[in-house]
Amino acid sequence: MIDQPDPRPPAQSTARPEELARCPFPDRGPRLPGLDAEITAVLTEESAALDEGEHQRWLDMLDPVFRYEIPVPLLREDPALPRHSRSAVLFEATKPVLELKFGRVGLVPAWSDRPAATTRHFLGSVRVFDAPAPGVVRADANLLVTSNRGVEHTALVSAARRDLLRERHGRWLLLRRCVLLDVEVATHEQLSVIF
Repeated sequence: MIDQPDPRPPAQSTARPEELARCPFPDRGPRLPGLDAEITAVLTEESAALDEGEHQRWLDMLDPVFRYEIPVPLLREDPALPRHSRSAVLFEATKPVLELKFGRVGLVPAWSDRPAATTRHFLGSVRVFDAPAPGVVRADANLLVTSNRGVEHTALVSAARRDLLRERHGRWLLLRRCVLLDVEVATHEQLSVIF
């Protein structure tokens, strides 16, 4: 008798959702196309909250253990090598850090915030995958963000975005976000944007 290979994908080790916010970003699991429309709707509302300056609404869409990171882009001659660092980050924040950032915005505006910047998030190519924790999915998307404040302060940046979303109490919350910038050297205007 000849052993036949198992056609099912290998089972991923099950982790707790909180562990996924701290460990290396998980690989894609099996594709879940049935969730594409639902997760796209969630991410569209999340982008709208940022663009409309509704910071508290955006913060309410984050899991308590949410982690946000922008790895350092790497210039590589070999296209087979990773284009972003697996250990160094340009920016990293948790939900409490972002609450402090946006809490300051709600107070008397700083001189540097006048006039306020206008941002627009253009989201596309959302694909949903299984993640190695119950109730968690991974969403990969392409993103183009514009940020304008007057004539001299304009940022336009494209990126790939990897999100982990966790279903809690009947709604999806962002558990983790990894932004892979398509630039070799990010400017401070680009890094001031929440992707």
